[in-house]
Amino acid sequence: MGLSLRGRQYEHHTEKVHIGAGRSLRDVMLGLNDGLVAAFAVTSGVAGAFTAANVVVMAGLAEMLGGAVSMGLAAFISARSQIEFYQSEIERERYEIRRWPERERDEVRAIYRQKGFSGRLLDQIVEHISADPERWAAVMMREELGFTDESFEPPLRSGLVVGLSYLAGAAVPLISYLIIDPPSAIIFSAISTALVLFGVGAGKTLITARSWWRSGLETMFIGIAAAAVTYIAGTIFRSR
Repeated sequence: MGLSLRGRQYEHHTEKVHIGAGRSLRDVMLGLNDGLVAAFAVTSGVAGAFTAANVVVMAGLAEMLGGAVSMGLAAFISARSQIEFYQSEIERERYEIRRWPERERDEVRAIYRQKGFSGRLLDQIVEHISADPERWAAVMMREELGFTDESFEPPLRSGLVVGLSYLAGAAVPLISYLIIDPPSAIIFSAISTALVLFGVGAGKTLITARSWWRSGLETMFIGIAAAAVTYIAGTIFRSR
């Protein structure tokens, strides 16, 4: 029974699970980070130039919605382009296998010889791989280009995750201006956004294995620097 339980546990502990979770987390972090920094910079700059809360809110909403759509579409197109590239490359491999089977077979032999196989075992490996054209093409894609068809994020899901994460991130610096009038809203917006930026930076270490506090501080200071520049520019514009 113990072996059976362990078997079921390992059934869910696969590389495919790791890859999928890593991609989704990457998209969430990308959307959150960009939404936070961009909206923080825009609202800070507008708040530095104008004292009316509705102007800041309108600018923040425009940036939030426009940025979410832009980032979501960019993620969708990027993911789809990767799939299209993979499909074009595997078609090329299939053609080369049909056109020059011996040359492609020699390439498989060279690949696995470099991995340490030789003699009869190497012959069996080459024979097994080249017996199935689809398996053969997949091996060439993996070994020559480093691609597997499981390594791609579905374009629609990637676009939605990035876009919605961007919306969530961009809402953080904007909320203060909905309930508090400038200039007090600037302070609350800065504090809340800085804290969330630190959290997002620390959260990145789930996929990067970096120091969580260093990553958090780095992300937070990048956001603060961007907002400080736009705020100073806004105050200069107002003074003129």
